[in-house]
Amino acid sequence: MKKKIIIESIGCWMDGGTVTLKMKKEESIFYEVDFLQKALLEKSTREIEYKPIPGSLLINGKEVEIRSALEKEILSEIRVAEFGSKIKEDEKVHLKKMISECIEFVESEDYILVAKKVGRIK
Repeated sequence: MKKKIIIESIGCWMDGGTVTLKMKKEESIFYEVDFLQKALLEKSTREIEYKPIPGSLLINGKEVEIRSALEKEILSEIRVAEFGSKIKEDEKVHLKKMISECIEFVESEDYILVAKKVGRIK
């Protein structure tokens, strides 16, 4: 039997497009996935210990390696996730579309181009 994944809440940030999913797996394992904005692609120096890079995928605040098994697993879980009871029924269609666009971007060649531009890969 497949593990049940529930999206408990979704945050849309006004920073150029960051989307945060707060999710639950198997009734007790909570985790957070961030699709970081891809509009402001300035490569900045990391003078502070943790400064998320634009165009990244994070799980619990940590960058997920591009095209890794973990990245594939996260995207796969998000694809089959259901919405929790706190998410309004009339918002679900819009939210599904937004989440689908986030997944498509991470799986696209544009994601690789952004990663190169911001210095995540060479």
